[in-house]
Amino acid sequence: MVALSISRTSALLPISNGLPVQSLIEQMGRGVLTVLHAPQRPAALLGVTYYDTDIDDQQFTGQLVMLTAHTELSPERLDVLCEQLRRAQASGIVARSAQGPEGARLIAACAQHDVQLLGLTSAVGWREFDALVSRLLGEHGAGLQLGTNSGDRLFSLANSVAQAFGGSVAIEDHRRNILAYSALPGQAIDSLRANGILTRRTPDGPLNEIRYRQVFATDGISRFPTENQFAPRAALPLRAGNIPLGSIWVIDPHGDELGTPLSAEKREVLESAAEIAAGYIVDAWRFDHGDERSKETALRRLLAGTPHENDTTVLGVRPDKNYVVLAIDSGAVLEGDLSEIRTAASRHLSVYFPGSICTVLEGKVVALVPSSATDTITRSLERLLPELFRLTGSACYCGLSVPRRPSTSFSEDYERSVRVAECASSLRLPVATPDDVQPQLILRECADALRATDLELPEATLLLAEGEAETRATLLAWLEERGSAPRVAERLNVHEQTVRYRIRQATNRLGIDLDDPDRMLTLWLQLKLAEMR
Repeated sequence: MVALSISRTSALLPISNGLPVQSLIEQMGRGVLTVLHAPQRPAALLGVTYYDTDIDDQQFTGQLVMLTAHTELSPERLDVLCEQLRRAQASGIVARSAQGPEGARLIAACAQHDVQLLGLTSAVGWREFDALVSRLLGEHGAGLQLGTNSGDRLFSLANSVAQAFGGSVAIEDHRRNILAYSALPGQAIDSLRANGILTRRTPDGPLNEIRYRQVFATDGISRFPTENQFAPRAALPLRAGNIPLGSIWVIDPHGDELGTPLSAEKREVLESAAEIAAGYIVDAWRFDHGDERSKETALRRLLAGTPHENDTTVLGVRPDKNYVVLAIDSGAVLEGDLSEIRTAASRHLSVYFPGSICTVLEGKVVALVPSSATDTITRSLERLLPELFRLTGSACYCGLSVPRRPSTSFSEDYERSVRVAECASSLRLPVATPDDVQPQLILRECADALRATDLELPEATLLLAEGEAETRATLLAWLEERGSAPRVAERLNVHEQTVRYRIRQATNRLGIDLDDPDRMLTLWLQLKLAEMR
């Protein structure tokens, strides 16, 4: 049995642009990794990734590539891979069984392209190796470039903490790069935080150095009063085991009285956020951003009704759980605004409904949300919608499908949620379910059926002509108010006699028979559907 250990002194090593491979070998312990080829110019280790033969555009820069089945690759494929890694300045390859005859081709390819090759002992599983390297990278990894999935969640976490404290929140990596920050209206903020958000990095300075040392020397929450015109703050380190990953800082407008303990709510929110943020940061190191792209592609296929065999596996869809399709109708917004809506919705849903996937389809933001009930989603979306309006200046309306177990496709759920969102928009309902807009859904189905035919009442054709808007509006209101001139007058803001005059003129000029119930129902339907277009 090979003893694995990660030295506690790893956090004291100087921060560099990544972890030197030699440091990885030493800290993994004796006999875990063997150098099979050492390049003349070794590249520092920024991350670890599995080699996937099905992905053409894997990101290899600074990555130590776990080659789990090198014996399955032809010499030509190994040659192409090593050339890719050399050009991308990858950290190298780690493989098992590379010392024996079956590893000769791999060693030759690495030597030809001068790519680092490490042999991993059979006593250590791939998952265990992945986890250990991720821990070491906590201190030495490069500044994170978070994908939407992890980054969005951190922004939502920051907003949650800011709501409890009333002040601006920043979540930072170990290099003091700001990964996410809160953006709540009215939150307390000072010049130090504002400058940090603008540059996405906490400014250097003697006061900051002292405070950071205190934060990372403490296991719990550190608090700092107002100093040098900087607002009072509370801070907590983010850790995976003993490895520092970063920190979370919150401006506390009422934090000058250090003798007064933080409220239980503030303490719980901050500690919970730190624990969740640490997990997201580790995930960001361990998983390639291509995973997110492949999930969005799989979701679009499921919604379009053209799924591939493994799409539900890629999305993590479980047959024993219920799912809801959400559509957000933002009207005719710019593409950049639509992207903002997608990002904010993804952040929000990933925190409150883990496993949610967001994408943009045919001008609408659409999400697959794991949930057995629509009421919890509705309450959550009602908190999100003001943020979407603040970001884009456009009102957004949400439509939900009925929760159900997954099948091979969600195309019908997608079409229904889009229709519900459009109905919600016409009724100015922030969030709607199919039950909320059932009459409007029926009317839209009627509209679809009528569009497929050339059937139309002659009087409807005349009323829909240009120049008949006033008569059309009066007659539609007359039919909907069941012939009550006072109610129609109030609705149209005109005199009752004006209403009666218009109706007489319309019936005489257009030959409308108000006493024929079937004809009036049909006329109302055609006028109503025209109004809905």
